[in-house]
Amino acid sequence: MYHKRSVAQTIVAIAASCLLGVPNVSLGTDKAEEGFVSLFDGKTLDGWYLMNGAKFVVEDGVIKHNEGNGWLRSDKEYADFILRLEFRFMKPKQDGGVFLRAGMEGKDWPDRKYEVQVENTRRMATIFNAKNDLNVELTQKALKPVGEWNEYEIKIVGPRIEVRLNGELVSTSSSANMLKRGYLGLQGENGAHEYRNLRLKDLSK
Repeated sequence: MYHKRSVAQTIVAIAASCLLGVPNVSLGTDKAEEGFVSLFDGKTLDGWYLMNGAKFVVEDGVIKHNEGNGWLRSDKEYADFILRLEFRFMKPKQDGGVFLRAGMEGKDWPDRKYEVQVENTRRMATIFNAKNDLNVELTQKALKPVGEWNEYEIKIVGPRIEVRLNGELVSTSSSANMLKRGYLGLQGENGAHEYRNLRLKDLSK
């Protein structure tokens, strides 16, 4: 009897250890990230260019901006894509933005671009240079306080832009004067921001 019990116990123990040994990773998350490519290595600005006197730096595994104007430009141009990134504000009322399909010409920032506002005011998630439908109340409800990480998911296909803040669809836009292709960018406008986990899924055909 003792031998039979120990075998049974061994089988149960093995089964339990297999279950407990499964990493705590959501299958849904894995599926959602399929096809995404990282745009930031966590150590350097490789793949990015400082434009117009921008003062972005990499420290402690994040991209930091504390002062000055200018912008940080991607190495490649993109057309249709989903962009995911995390950011946080280091002070109240900090102005910044994410540029989509941007050109390179312009004094402080590109003249040709779409921009999704990164500002912890009621302008948060506003889409500039396109007809915008912004849910201000939902945006403010979803936005986390100073010092806490937020996540944007920005999807742009053809003339339509969709912005999700911490999982909530807060802003949509379309434009008759469609910009078809261009660079990604992070705007520096004297705001204190930090960014991490930038990744992109290219949807262009």
